[in-house]
Amino acid sequence: MNIRKSILRGRIPKKSGEILIGDEFAGKLNVQPGNIATLITSSMFGSMSMTNFTIVGTVRFGAAAMDRGAMLADISDIQNAQDMHDSAGEILGFFSDEIYHNKLAEKITESFNTRHVSDDQFSPQMETLPNRSGMADYLNMLGSYTGIILFAFVVILSIVLWNAGLMGSLRRYGEIGVRLAVGEEKGHIYKSMLLETIMIGIIGSTLGTALGVAISYYLQIKGVDISFIMKNTTMMISNVIRAHVTPISFIIEFIPGLLATFLGSAISGIGIYRRQTSQLFKELEV
Repeated sequence: MNIRKSILRGRIPKKSGEILIGDEFAGKLNVQPGNIATLITSSMFGSMSMTNFTIVGTVRFGAAAMDRGAMLADISDIQNAQDMHDSAGEILGFFSDEIYHNKLAEKITESFNTRHVSDDQFSPQMETLPNRSGMADYLNMLGSYTGIILFAFVVILSIVLWNAGLMGSLRRYGEIGVRLAVGEEKGHIYKSMLLETIMIGIIGSTLGTALGVAISYYLQIKGVDISFIMKNTTMMISNVIRAHVTPISFIIEFIPGLLATFLGSAISGIGIYRRQTSQLFKELEV
C-alpha cells in the first residue's frame, strides 16, 4: 500500500491505539499528529461504540473519497472498538491467476451460500464482485458503452472507406467500362470487387490485429509508468498501467476492420449497377 511513502506528516503507527488519517481530513478537523481523536461507530451487535485513538501521522491516499474521510488503524484496534473479536466484516478472495472469472465466481458463490447461509445473522455470505455496491450495473453500462463505441467506429470507418471506394471506382472506370463492354455481367463485377475487398480486409485486419496485440502484450508484461502525470496518487493506486490480452481481443480488433472495409466497398460498388452501356462509348472515347 506504500504507506511509508504516503506519509506527509508524523510517522507510521508503532503500537496499539495509534492511527493515520488523510491529510485533507486532518485539515478539515484542524488536528495535528499527537492529538486524540474519538471514533464514534456501532459494534457488530448494533450498539453504539466510542473509542479514543492517537493520531500519529497524516497520509495522502491519492483517492479523493478516502482523502476526505478515511483512517488507517491496526485491525485488532478496530475489532476491539466494534466488539469484533476474532471476526471480520468482509474478506476478499482472489483467483490464483489474478484474473476475475465471473462464471466461476458465480459457481463458487452459489456452492458456498448453499452450504453456509442460515437464519443466523452472523452466518457468512459470499458475493461476487459485480454484485457488490451496484458494480454489476456499472459493468453492464460499461459493456453497453463499449458496444456503442464499436458500432460508431464501424459506421464512421465504413463512411471513410465508402469515399475511398468511390475514389477507387473513379480511377477504375475505364476497367469497369471495358469489362461491361465485353459482356461481363454487372453482378459478377460487383462480386469480384467485394471479393477483392474481403481479401484486402483480411490481410489488413490481420496485420493490424497482430500489431495491436503485440503492443497490448508489451503493456501486459512490462507496463508503462505514468507516475510523472500522477504525482498525487502515492498510495494504493499503481502508477504502472497495463493491458490484458484475451481471446476476445482478437475479435474486437479483427472483425471491425474487416466489416468496415466490406461495408464501405459494398456501398460504393452499388454504382456499378447505375452504369449505362450507352455511355461506355463516350467514356472509352470510341
